[in-house]
Amino acid sequence: MDTAPEEASVRAATQAWIDAFNRADLRAIGALYDPRAVLWGTTSPQLIRTPEGIAAYFAAVFALQPTPRMALGEAVVRQWGDVALSTGGYVLTWPDTPARRVPARFSFVYHRSAAGWRIVDHHSSAMPDPQAVLAAATR
Repeated sequence: MDTAPEEASVRAATQAWIDAFNRADLRAIGALYDPRAVLWGTTSPQLIRTPEGIAAYFAAVFALQPTPRMALGEAVVRQWGDVALSTGGYVLTWPDTPARRVPARFSFVYHRSAAGWRIVDHHSSAMPDPQAVLAAATR
């Protein structure tokens, strides 16, 4: 079975998320999530379980001044029927401070619906500093 067209559509869904983020488009980013989606955001101290919570999380991110932007890095796509995973990395930057960069990693779990691929589970976290992790482990 040729999964290339489906892989391309999952990659397009991930890119649509990046594009909506970079436009700070709260409505567009919210439309990419299933109503039962959960989000473990990069800066969230808790698991977000409602569309209202997801909207509030991104509203707070988009309210930052300057608004951060995101560049997608490597992403690996896998699919099982109506479920797909996009796992990879991105770099958050701030337009007026090029040296301010936050490398991060993400996992999107998608479910295919009549409206297309919708995010049902989203985890994002800042990339750890391996030396700091090793130093903490040896204390």
